[in-house]
Amino acid sequence: MKQIWMRWILSITVIVICLFILFPHVSSVSVTKETKQEWEILNPEGVIKIEAMKINPHPSTLEGKTVMLRWNGKHNGDKFLQRVEELLKERVKGVKVIKSWEVAPETVDPITGNQERSQEFAKAIAKFKPDLVIGAQSD
Repeated sequence: MKQIWMRWILSITVIVICLFILFPHVSSVSVTKETKQEWEILNPEGVIKIEAMKINPHPSTLEGKTVMLRWNGKHNGDKFLQRVEELLKERVKGVKVIKSWEVAPETVDPITGNQERSQEFAKAIAKFKPDLVIGAQSD
């Protein structure tokens, strides 16, 4: 029994030595130096060119002015704007209030979809020559 045990240990030892000879890279521990990583951060959104635009002057008072209330059709936005109308008529002398959804129902749309359609809405509202437009999105 002792001879069998000795042969088994000798066989294992020979196999291990042969493996180290055949595969020397396994026996040596390779330590690589840590290298500095450089990352380039990219923004996938792209570049948007924004052109400066001239802002219309704001009226110093709303007395005697025409105010257009613009509703986009979202839930309860019209109710909010009706309250704005009440407050304007209560607090501002001679103010004229026009509701866009009554005089230009084609402008009632929660999603215009594109710039051209938004410009069409603006032109439809501009035909009434308001001094000021107040919009409610009700989001």
